[in-house]
Amino acid sequence: MTDPEPVRRRAARVVVVDGDGHVLMIEGFDPHHPDAPYWYTVGGGVEPGESDRAAAVREVWEETGRTIAVEDLVGPVHHDEGAFSFEGRTIVQQQVFYGWVTERFDADPAGFAELELRSTIQLAWIDPAVHRARGEAVYPVVLEELVDAVLAAAATRS
Repeated sequence: MTDPEPVRRRAARVVVVDGDGHVLMIEGFDPHHPDAPYWYTVGGGVEPGESDRAAAVREVWEETGRTIAVEDLVGPVHHDEGAFSFEGRTIVQQQVFYGWVTERFDADPAGFAELELRSTIQLAWIDPAVHRARGEAVYPVVLEELVDAVLAAAATRS
């Protein structure tokens, strides 16, 4: 049996950060490896015909329950491409990262897909460096730099 072709996709991610530098993150896991949880930022796939910014705004609503405007986003603050395994498939993902600085709130996902419901442990405001120091997986690996970039970009808007 040959490996299936990799799934190639574009994603828009949002570093949702409060004034203290804590990030609203999702703790989840690959259903094929539930013993290996990891933290990741809000965001997901860009749908056909959708702009990156529109996808970012939609993903914020789906994953946090908050409605924001495209103008609320700062950035993009980062672009990258990476490959990872999820449910036995290789995903090759190009992603763009935006930021949104807000007061802390209780996230209430409004549009989680069935797979997200099955593979999410919690949404929480975390200090990424603290969790990384505990040996927990936190993505992206440059998150602390992105938090600084988001806070700096937001400060220049004020």
